[in-house]
Amino acid sequence: MYYRRRSVPLLAIPVLLAVAIAGYLVGYRHAPASPAAGLQKTSRIASGADVLIEYPSSWQHTTSAPTIPGLALTRELVLAADGTHAQAGLISGQLPAGESSPLPATFRAGLRAMPRTELLDFLGGQAYKYSHLEIADYPPAQTLDLYVIPNPGNGPTAIGCYAAKAYAAVLSECEQIVAKVTLVGQSQFDLTPEPNYARQLGTLIRTLDSERLQLRRRMRAGKSPAALGALAKTLAAKLAAAAAGLSPLEPPLAAGGAQAALGSALLTAQSAYEALGVSARAERTSSYAPDLTRVERAEAGVDTALESFALLGYGRT
Repeated sequence: MYYRRRSVPLLAIPVLLAVAIAGYLVGYRHAPASPAAGLQKTSRIASGADVLIEYPSSWQHTTSAPTIPGLALTRELVLAADGTHAQAGLISGQLPAGESSPLPATFRAGLRAMPRTELLDFLGGQAYKYSHLEIADYPPAQTLDLYVIPNPGNGPTAIGCYAAKAYAAVLSECEQIVAKVTLVGQSQFDLTPEPNYARQLGTLIRTLDSERLQLRRRMRAGKSPAALGALAKTLAAKLAAAAAGLSPLEPPLAAGGAQAALGSALLTAQSAYEALGVSARAERTSSYAPDLTRVERAEAGVDTALESFALLGYGRT
């Protein structure tokens, strides 16, 4: 029996994808460590999460720090600049291990937009710098820049520089503190994006993205369950091909988790579209709505996996 056609909504797909991944040399740059001239009066050293932090004597330890939604830190250390009443300073700690990107999923879920990503070269190694952070439930008048230092085999070290508008100058001083951080017991790998890998990944994603958009538009305009089922089956095959093409790529160590997450997300989306195709062709109305929901969640999972590459310095969003 014919049932009322339900359209498949087109999901918003990040502009990241092929253009940014393949062309990351346009959107990516090394950020040199800030000159530390302003820290000549430094006389104190604090031990943080696998780092030693050298800071001016005008700063002090405090327990008052802004709550950063979704950012769960262990081994937390908070330093406040003198006279700021804890409205500006530095917070440091260890992030959970095993994430597919430098920023944990719980924190990424609260971002209103993808942050600006840079790679900071400092005295002891490298760190990802995330600025222009727009975080739900975080005061818009409070600026926050995050630095994340990956730690193979352990959770990354995060250092945040925060300041209310009235204390904007403290951000510069905090950045100088970060520039002098010393790693303790960490063996870092190179975080610099690898051009050849970026080109290979960009080609694969560009092909998938073109097919993905085209097929979803046709699914939305489909006039029969049979047509919808056939298109869903085709899209499942495209996702399977993308996952197969991803497998032989050799990612840099810094991108290994992101590639694994993307491969898993592609296969999950393939399975979701296959189930939708079966339900549509069989005109099983009871399964149609749940299968659509499953597809939408799987599509969101692919987009989230792709965003991980932007957080690794592979292009702009």
